[in-house]
Amino acid sequence: MTSPRRSLAGGSLLFVLAFLVFCSQPLHAIPAFARKYGLPCSACHEAWPKLNSFGQKFKDEGYQLGNEKDAPIYQQPTYWPVAMRITPHWHFESAGRTPIDTAAGGTVEQTLNTHGFDLTGIDILTGGTLAKNIS
Repeated sequence: MTSPRRSLAGGSLLFVLAFLVFCSQPLHAIPAFARKYGLPCSACHEAWPKLNSFGQKFKDEGYQLGNEKDAPIYQQPTYWPVAMRITPHWHFESAGRTPIDTAAGGTVEQTLNTHGFDLTGIDILTGGTLAKNIS
């Protein structure tokens, strides 16, 4: 039997989660890079999070295009220059003919499946361009 306090906490948590799910607005993220250079997301991405060749080159060069907009003085004061990228990954593994112990003391062969989400990468990008070739 659960206590009234525990039931209230569980109900409150459920209410907050339902509120966040049903009352949330669509999010349209515009990274600082796209805002700074005036480029659409499709300039660097084929489909999120996959980069095209231009996007990979832009990333490899320290998120700089090599033009006058890379100067530190060009930083726009209207936004805080912080961006974050999280790369989720769904994994599924299946191992066939795996020996499993039984309650009777013997073993049987079964297929074991494991799956779930992993965060394979979290990048926090801050500061913008500090000097030529340093960002």
